[in-house]
Amino acid sequence: MSDKFQEKVNENELTDVVELVGESGDVFKFYHIGTIEYKGDWFAFFQPSEPMDGIDPASIVIFQITDENGKEVLLPIKDEKLLDEVYDEYMKELEDEDDGCTGNCEGCHGCDGKD
Repeated sequence: MSDKFQEKVNENELTDVVELVGESGDVFKFYHIGTIEYKGDWFAFFQPSEPMDGIDPASIVIFQITDENGKEVLLPIKDEKLLDEVYDEYMKELEDEDDGCTGNCEGCHGCDGKD
């Protein structure tokens, strides 16, 4: 995969599937599963929506969101320590969301519907 991606959102689709376009024009389809702020930077979390060479379909791919010439660009995180920290923060935020569940959330998949 390329080092930089731009998100191409199809406004007509009612799904969370986004197309990430690499520098060479290759298109990769992912489910956008979350975005968090960590230490002043923003990070986006994706899961493949279709089979891809070299990527486990159950894996989470994390990109740092940056601005280049007025466009949002997604960069892979090369620093393993930062990658672990961002992943841990994301998991912590997910746990915090689950802790606040009232059990009255139709369609929510964050809990079993019980307090």
